[in-house]
This record gives sequence, C-alpha cells and structure tokens, in this order.
Amino acid sequence: MKKVLCVMSLGVVVSTIAELSHARRCWPSTVLTELTLSLNNGVAYITSPQFADHCSYSRGQINMDGTEFNKAQYAYAMSAKARGKNIQYVVDDTQTTCIITGLYEVD
Repeated sequence: MKKVLCVMSLGVVVSTIAELSHARRCWPSTVLTELTLSLNNGVAYITSPQFADHCSYSRGQINMDGTEFNKAQYAYAMSAKARGKNIQYVVDDTQTTCIITGLYEVD
C-alpha cells in the first residue's frame, strides 16, 4: 500500500510542476490610475478597475509575511498613491488570485 501512495504522490508533484511551467510573470499593459489600498488579515490589497481581467475582484495582493521585500512593496504603493503616481505591477498570468511580485510607478 505504501508503494502505491508514493507513486500517486509523485504523480501529483509531477503534474503540479507541469502546470507551473506554463505560468509566467508579466507586466500587464494597463497602468493602474485609479487604485485603493487596504490591509486585511495579513494581506495588503491593491484594488483597481484597471487590473488584468484574470485577477479576481479586480485586485492584486501583497502577502504581508514579514519579509522586507513585501513590506517595501506595500510602502512603495502607499507612497506612489500619496504622490498621485500611477502604478504598473507584475503578476502571474494564469492565477486568479493575483499576487503582486513587483511594482513600478509611472507619471
């Protein structure tokens, strides 16, 4: 029985890796000009009607897991919003829960 479970587990890992290999990070072409920022249960959300269509609830999230990178991303987004700057962002092009992995402010 244990051998069968190991083979089944390996099959799940292989299929998961195969699915991930098709995903790619992208800078969506639309710039966020109207955006709101919020924090909820350890997640920072940037919501905007300009978010990519595949992103649920027209938003992206920054997981506030305590890493300096994610804290800096949220601070960067707050600063850009306060100064009236527009934002471009990086997300996975296949996930509906869009996790932001990069930000860039534009005029």
